[in-house]
This record gives sequence, structure tokens and C-alpha cells, in this order.
Amino acid sequence: MITNSKLLFLTAFISLLALNCSKKDNVNTDSQDDYSKVAPTDTAGAVTGDWIIQRELADPQSLNPVTLQDATGREFSLHVFERLMWAAGREDYELVPWLVESKPEETPDHLTYTYKLKKGITFSNGKPLTGKDVVFTFKAMMNPLVDAAQSRQAIDMLKNVELVGGDEYTVRFNLSRPYFKAVYALSDIQIMSKAAADPESLTDKYSFEECKDMATAQKNPDMKKFADFFNSQEANRDPSRLIGSGPYIFEKWDTGQWVHFKRNPNYWNNTAVHGMAYPEKLIIRVIQDQSAATVAAKNKEIDLMYVVKPMDFVKELANPEQFNMKKADPFEPQFTYIGYNMNNVLFSDVKVRWALAYIVDRNTIIEKVQYGLAVPIQGPVYFGDKKNFNPNLPTIEFNPEKAKQLLKEAGWQDSDGNGILDKNINGIKTEFKFTYLLNTNESRKQTILVIADALKKIGIIAEIQTLEWSVFLEKIKKHEFDALMGAWVLTDYPPDQYQLYHSSQSKNDGSNYGSYSSRLADSLMEAYRSEFDETKRIEISMQIQKVLYDDQAYTFLWTPKAKYVYAERFKNVRWYPTPPTAYHTPEWWVPANQRKYQSAN
Repeated sequence: MITNSKLLFLTAFISLLALNCSKKDNVNTDSQDDYSKVAPTDTAGAVTGDWIIQRELADPQSLNPVTLQDATGREFSLHVFERLMWAAGREDYELVPWLVESKPEETPDHLTYTYKLKKGITFSNGKPLTGKDVVFTFKAMMNPLVDAAQSRQAIDMLKNVELVGGDEYTVRFNLSRPYFKAVYALSDIQIMSKAAADPESLTDKYSFEECKDMATAQKNPDMKKFADFFNSQEANRDPSRLIGSGPYIFEKWDTGQWVHFKRNPNYWNNTAVHGMAYPEKLIIRVIQDQSAATVAAKNKEIDLMYVVKPMDFVKELANPEQFNMKKADPFEPQFTYIGYNMNNVLFSDVKVRWALAYIVDRNTIIEKVQYGLAVPIQGPVYFGDKKNFNPNLPTIEFNPEKAKQLLKEAGWQDSDGNGILDKNINGIKTEFKFTYLLNTNESRKQTILVIADALKKIGIIAEIQTLEWSVFLEKIKKHEFDALMGAWVLTDYPPDQYQLYHSSQSKNDGSNYGSYSSRLADSLMEAYRSEFDETKRIEISMQIQKVLYDDQAYTFLWTPKAKYVYAERFKNVRWYPTPPTAYHTPEWWVPANQRKYQSAN
């Protein structure tokens, strides 16, 4: 959903968001079709060196790839931990074998996948990466006491992982049921060092079978002890525990200030087409205040920034070349939404949710608050995904009269003339009042203020509560909110709505924060996951999108353009159509005579 201006939510994450915006380099967002254009590589004469200081709104929630839940953590963990296969080309979703020799051997029943690991791969501490580390990573994730509900849902069909014939470089995944995306899901998990993350080898003391039942897990002292450690700050923030095989090493974390990553000088795959890393350091600099961040950009104190406030992107940074910066505004696969807690009696009626959808003036908000840097949407699939996107969902126009009609049909009226709608619920007169929960994001706050004003005019009172990112995330995980505004970064491909909307995902810290529940939607999502015929699967996907639209599972708002400023000294800055971010900083480089930071210390 997001970095702290975006929220990731693992196979999906809250990210944030006009006119006359700069369109430089290969970026051209005049039409939705231009998102797929990527500039040629520019690495002739490329050398290592220099740093990239990247501004973020808040600290990552975690850097442990199993437990992290936000986009910033995901972005930087991918520089440290590697996957069996990934879409290394970034221009499409074609999986490239990375830690493995080739794509897995798959049985005809789609229940067994066997991978051959490459030999000679080492973690940054010099220790070899073997199948034992793969088995450990999946066993850690499947432990139901570990804070990894969002990760587990992607592989909930996993029965077990085992070494074949004791061979530490041949790993077999056995599934309990077929899943058309199994190769994507299994290959996407970032592999951790067992020695670093499980120093007592506690995962050796429980089985995958025991991971299937929460009651069983709670009775196993080793599972509990491991989970307590793995969920701790040490396992989520300590560089000595977070050892990966990737091109960067997690170096240090100064909460609320900096997070440092240094280039791995012994990276095993640095000669691969997509394996080279040029910057000596990647550094997160936390600046919560957007105005202060803009000043820092102008003062050349940061090299890359997502500009949270559209007005700053359009006006304050209208001429970035004055500060030796450039701008880019590519579309990224994500969407912004308003979610309602459907366990709250105010929002359980679909007519009410439709009324709330009609009261959002998307076009005006996009023009006035987003400065034109967004396109309205009606559903969860990215419009750039022409194959899976449902273009037949009718546009929801701003219509206060229709909203009032639906509220009346749902039993809401102003019975006492005080200007606030009310309804008798379980014998109690209940006024229509609620609170929007937001993280510290000025653009979102401005949006909700516009919506709250429209709601007031039809008799609904909406307040706003703003929380620091980690507190906000914890609240929505526990369903402790009335309504929220957020976004999901769509890291998942092909799209699978199970994580966000299946009723099972409203439990155990799953990503169905609004507790949406529909038997029809559940059955369609389950059928979608087990269908291997792409044509039939796309038909099911279209039905799922229609059901979510009809139920208003979310009030879908818009897909924003990203709003980046970056230092002009960097070369090979390319913008990609695939997640988790439109850029890939390890491939940026600076000529030796233009470096700003000459030392890696």
C-alpha cells in the first residue's frame, strides 16, 4: 500500500500522490499508454561510486522480508535479500532465474515444484546460501505465530518445503492444492540467512504440518520462542540478523533520522546484466515535514524524493534545474482508496457505501488537490494491465442527490432537525458520525477535508484523526478505525484480489482491513486461483471486479502519477512500468568527476 507515503502490503502496499508538470527523460504521461515506454540503458563508461540519499516520510516498518508490511521496507529489503526468480528486466513480468539455475520442474497436477539452486552463491558475510536457508525462510513465514499474515496468504497452499534426497541445492515445494500463480508466489519470497535469523535453530524443532494449526503452534514452546524472537525489534532492525545475498548490505539504522545500506563488495552476481550496483551507498533520510523536505531538495541535501504534496511538485519545484535536480511523473501500478470498517453498523449496508461513493467529487479533487496528477478509477486492477483490466465498470459521478436518496432508502433521516442524519439501530438512536483515520500525509488530509465538507451538507459528520505511520498501520491491522484513506502498490502479477478482499483475510492481521465479506466474491476468488486456463481466468477476474464494484468493497478513487525529483548528476535513470517502484537506484551511476560523495565512509 504505501511508502510511509506509500503502504506496501506485500503482494500488493499505501503510496501517495498538475498541471504543467515536467515530463523529462523518457517520461511522457500525456496518455495512459505511455507508461510502458522505457529508455535504453546508459551504462557506457559506468563506474561505481557516490551515494544516493533518498528522502522518506517515515522509517520503514521493518527490513525483515518475512514480516515487513510497507513499501519502503520492501523497496530496500530487495537490495539486501534476493529471490529464487524475479522480473529482473523490469519492463515486463517475465521471471528470470536468479538464485536458481532455471525455472522449476512442475508436475502435471501442479502440486510439486522442484528448483535447482545455483552453487557458489554467498551471503554478504561469506557463508554459502543453500537449500537449508530456503527451507528456513518458508518455515519461518508459515509459523502462524510470526507476524507474517500478509505474506502467508500468498502461499497458503504450501504444504511443505524439503531438500530432495538431502541435496542442499535441490529444493522441492509441495502444495496442498493447485494455484495458477504458484511459480510467481514461491519465487518471489526473499531468502534469509538461517544462521543469522535463527541462531538457536528453533525452526528445526517444528514441522510444516504444525504450522497449519494455530492451537498446535501455541502449544509448541519452540514455535513460540522462535516467533517471539522473529517478531522482535532485533530480528526486524538489527543488521547482524538481516543478512542477505544481494548487492547491498544493511549497515545501520538511526530511528527517525537515517537508514544506511552499503554496496556489497563481494556480491556474487555483479557481472550479470541486471546484477551490477553502482552507488557505494543507498541512504534513507527521514524527513517528516514536506516543506522541510522540499527545502532539503532545493539545498541539494537529498538526491531522490517522492514529493507527497502535488502543489510542491507543481509550484515549489516547478524549475528543478535551478537546484541541479530533474523531475519525473510516471504512472505506477497502484490505486488510492477510501476503506470503511464494515463491522461498524454505519457501513454494513451497501446502499450507504454507494451513497458515500457518490459524495466524492473525484474530478474536482484531482484538479484542485492533486493538480491533475491522477486519473479516476472504478476498481482495483491497474488500467495499464490491458489484459486483466475491466473497462466496463460505469464511472461513479459526483451526485449528492443520489447519495441522499440512497441514505433515505437505507433508513437514515434527520428525525430531530439538528442537521445530522440518524437511524434507530438495535433500539438506539444513532447519529451518522464517524472518523477518518489517516497517516501524516497532507495531500490525503486535504482530500478528506473536501469530502467531509460534502458529507456535512447531506447530514453526515466526519472527523479526521492523523497518526504516525507505524501507529496508523497497527490500528488498521487490528480494525480499530471507522474509515481510512490509503493506497495499494500493486506488486502482485497477475493480479489476485484474494489478499485484499477474501473474507479469510480479515482475520489474524490479514490485509482485508475493512472486513469485507461476500460469499460470491470468495467463491470467485477461489475459482480464479485454481484456474490454469488464462482465458477462463480473465473471465473470472472481470466478474470479481464487477462484484467488488457492486458491493463498493472500497470507494476506489484514482491512480496517481508518481512525483519524483532526483539529482541531475545521475545517469541511467530509467522509469519502469512494474513495481515495487518506477526506478531502480542500484543501476544509477555518476561519472567520477561529478561525484558529490567521494568516500564510502
